Amino acid sequence: MKRLSTKPTVYLIDGSNFSMRFWEKAGGTSADELEREFIRWLGDIARTETLRASCFRVVFDGPYRKAGSAGPSVTIYYSDSEPADDMLVERGYFMQNEGIRAIIVTSDNGLRDRAAAEGVHTLTCESFQHLAEAELRKETR
Repeated sequence: MKRLSTKPTVYLIDGSNFSMRFWEKAGGTSADELEREFIRWLGDIARTETLRASCFRVVFDGPYRKAGSAGPSVTIYYSDSEPADDMLVERGYFMQNEGIRAIIVTSDNGLRDRAAAEGVHTLTCESFQHLAEAELRKETR
């Protein structure tokens, strides 16, 4: 994939996987702080011209905690006692079957394999971040 599509898409994001992979290096002192930084970044991404028609459903592992606000197209969920992976695959499968364009964003190979077995498209966190950062750079020119 060379760029993110302008077609309306529901991005189902493995929030714990994504935030820990990238924002840990930014000097965050706690998992909660990493999650908040990730949500702020995602809010910026959601406002780009290319992704404005899309929405983002972020699922974090564990119980509710205050993650901050990223805007109307970003919704945060917490898995509580249910595995976040199950929530992501179930929602992706449902959306695909309803004709909704959905992509699970995770670098968890097990989750990506499960999604593929259900016919749900996936994108690694690294690829999504790279493509999203390119959209942000276009907006600042």
